[in-house]
Amino acid sequence: MNRRVITPLAGELLEERPACSLFELAEMTGVPADTLVEYVEVGLIEPVSGHGVREWRFSGSAVARLQRAARLRQDFLLEPQALALIIDLLEEMDTLRARLRRLQGEW
Repeated sequence: MNRRVITPLAGELLEERPACSLFELAEMTGVPADTLVEYVEVGLIEPVSGHGVREWRFSGSAVARLQRAARLRQDFLLEPQALALIIDLLEEMDTLRARLRRLQGEW
């Protein structure tokens, strides 16, 4: 007899996660800190606070953008500037699609 064990998932929404440092973000995502600095420079991710690398804090949305960037970079071998542009466009499309769904629901 096969017994399936169901393990409850525990987690938190990315946006609810407290801001993390550059080094915590690197550890969480597996992206080297120097690459994260480059991503900040090209606008792929943005710190929500802090004036220097050691003071930077990132929200959960940075984690989501990095996960999306990793998939795109792996599939298409894109440079950081291209990743930033494409992710901005994809997020804009997501926003517009959500708005369209809301508007269609109002009719």
